[in-house]
Amino acid sequence: MIAVLAMLMVANSAYAEPLPQQQRYVIVDGANVRLRFAPSLESGWLHNNAGQPIHAPKGTRLPYLGQSGDFFKVKYAGNEVYISKQFSHIAEESIANTPNTVSTASYVVINGTNVRLRLGPGTNYSYLTNSKGAPVYLPKGTRLAHLGEAGDFYKASYKGKAVYISKKFSYIKN
Repeated sequence: MIAVLAMLMVANSAYAEPLPQQQRYVIVDGANVRLRFAPSLESGWLHNNAGQPIHAPKGTRLPYLGQSGDFFKVKYAGNEVYISKQFSHIAEESIANTPNTVSTASYVVINGTNVRLRLGPGTNYSYLTNSKGAPVYLPKGTRLAHLGEAGDFYKASYKGKAVYISKKFSYIKN
């Protein structure tokens, strides 16, 4: 009798729908939130080559790695960093429900000169300008957090703002 039940359970499990896998994320709730190297306000923070802090844009989903005190440990642009719980929260999502999730652990690398940072995914969109109205150009090799893709453009984060960069003049690097 037990052997028959065991065979039925095995046979049934072959037809059972697998449960969706859960992934924990930390969602950024604040603007200009610093990503720190250690779980402390005294710790240094992630910065670009010019020494300016790199911020994850509000709403960014960062892979959750753990927590320490008042900080969540997350992965951002290939780095394991900490974000204050005061400016973020944990969310669990079914991986099956997020097929277009793009890992924030990758970069868009600029591979050209005078590459415009567009405000939408196309050349018909305006481009990012500085306070004097001139286009913002980043040096070749600049890495920006990869947020997604739209047609022939990569979506990236620049100073907390979503920008689009032509795939002709950039590439993805993990």
